[in-house]
Amino acid sequence: MIRERHTLTATVPTLADVHTDSAILSRVSLAVLVDLRRQVSHLAADLDAALCSAVAATLHLDQKPVVAPDRLLTPAVAAERFGVTKRWLLEHATDIPGVRRLSRKVIRFSERRLARYLDRTPV
Repeated sequence: MIRERHTLTATVPTLADVHTDSAILSRVSLAVLVDLRRQVSHLAADLDAALCSAVAATLHLDQKPVVAPDRLLTPAVAAERFGVTKRWLLEHATDIPGVRRLSRKVIRFSERRLARYLDRTPV
């Protein structure tokens, strides 16, 4: 079987030969046609991969999106931003993730984590 493969590849015209003279296809065996089709399939797959890489590079898809840094909000700003009362925020501060107690009387809310919490929780 290996010997047949070597003889087959020796008689297979190149894709460039076929491109130059497509009449070659009418003169070759079925096995040669199958081998040429396999070459074309592999070439198409390689071209598709190269195209995808080129498009991704053009659109910068391989770069991570720039994410704005999380902000710590005062209770008044957080309440206004998310449409809840300041009192509600302070009463639920122990349940809300991302709450920072800077001192006994100073508290801040992580904007991102508060947004996620409010998306999941009915107010």
